[in-house]
Amino acid sequence: MIFLAGFVVSLLTILFFLKLRYISSINDWILKTSQFVYYSGHPILNDDEIFDQIKKRFRGVSSTLLVVLLKTILFLLVIIFLVGISSIVINLLNGKAIPNVKSEEFLSELFPKYLLQWPFILGTLLPIILVPLISNKKSKEKEPYSAIDKFLHYIFLGNKNIALFIFKIELFLNRRKLRANISTHNVYISGMARAGTTVLMQYLGELEEFKSLSYRNLPFLFMPKTWPRLISKKRVQEKERFHQDGVKHSLNSYEALEEPFFRNNLGELYIKDDKIVKHELNQKIFKKYNAFRRLIAGNKIYLAKNNNHLLRAESLQQLDTNHNNKTITIIPFRDPFEQAKSLLKQHKLLSKLQEEDNFTLDYMDFLVHHEFGLHTKIPVLQEKDLQFVLKLDKDSIEYWLEIWYLFYNQVLTVFVEVKNVHFICYEDFVSNPKKSLETLLSKIHLSQELVNSIKIKKFESRATENTNQIDIKYVNLYNNLKKIAINNYE
Repeated sequence: MIFLAGFVVSLLTILFFLKLRYISSINDWILKTSQFVYYSGHPILNDDEIFDQIKKRFRGVSSTLLVVLLKTILFLLVIIFLVGISSIVINLLNGKAIPNVKSEEFLSELFPKYLLQWPFILGTLLPIILVPLISNKKSKEKEPYSAIDKFLHYIFLGNKNIALFIFKIELFLNRRKLRANISTHNVYISGMARAGTTVLMQYLGELEEFKSLSYRNLPFLFMPKTWPRLISKKRVQEKERFHQDGVKHSLNSYEALEEPFFRNNLGELYIKDDKIVKHELNQKIFKKYNAFRRLIAGNKIYLAKNNNHLLRAESLQQLDTNHNNKTITIIPFRDPFEQAKSLLKQHKLLSKLQEEDNFTLDYMDFLVHHEFGLHTKIPVLQEKDLQFVLKLDKDSIEYWLEIWYLFYNQVLTVFVEVKNVHFICYEDFVSNPKKSLETLLSKIHLSQELVNSIKIKKFESRATENTNQIDIKYVNLYNNLKKIAINNYE
């Protein structure tokens, strides 16, 4: 009987707990609190905008906390009520009278000693084990980020003050290793999104000679050496990324993750409302960034996929040269119509995800991934023709064709004769990946034989659609890029 009482009390408590949506309320409070902290140290907003944001978000923190407190009190009252009712029922079944409320024995009768005995405890544990198993629905996919995960990203990746503070700690912890004046070797993959940058990153990342940031560095990106030591290094299952393009990734996958360094150090200097603009690095920022690269790569080649790199590449390359660092930049490009079509598809997909989940929108802001989505921003090396593009509809193929033309026309003008900057054609890479990688390795000053260590997948050749129907200016620019590509073997 006592076992049954424990079972019933526990089952009803769990059902009420689920009906109360207590966990959901706690998660809401955690997210509101993390967003409040994030905006209190926002790297882009000015002081007045930050004050307006935290004033507005404080109300959300207060209201969600009040809900949690009220639900907590209600939950405790329900537990007391259920335990009391079970005690009364057991007393009645045993032939005992209901104790008078005013009597001294009321509390002891209402909460008897058997509550701490094994039959009652075992009875309460059974529903705790069974209910999650029964209610587990296989159709529901587990969210990739829990409320705590989101909290940590908002705090340690999004808040400028906290991010820079933990980076100071990281520099202090590794001060002895950073004292030595060591030259670095750096390779950047930078172009427009959907040009094959991820494939190049993954292939080079298979070689032991390279080291880059991976998803394991998140959310403590500003502790690139210390944090990876503190977490498990076990193998994790790969899954397809949200792009739905067949490319898989895991916690061990290298990814474009270095840009938060610049967002939290230079955010307002180059990230504008509708564009990301060209900017220069000064000696102070370069010193910090060079330390950041060394903490990541150690004695290996620092590898970074970063589509915003070209906006600072000239000044960075000059500073690297002045400090005897080797820096090579690879610029992938792709057939304009195919790339524009892919960008449009991703724009619609990501916009939908961001409309459904604010964290997805904020997460992309953290990483300065503004290539597509609700917060699309145009990368600008030159202001020419920008206003014309801004007037176009982002949901049209014309917009993305113009973005392609604007970007690569600027890039060709600025970098065509710059030393250690190389263009690579995506279509020629797909048709001849091994030879393209051999050429790429030679440009990085590595042995071409290393290509044998790379697992190269077979690409399906696919005819380009409707290229002959687009403006001749796109075709001409594409052909001019192909002429200077390092994998042009015609």
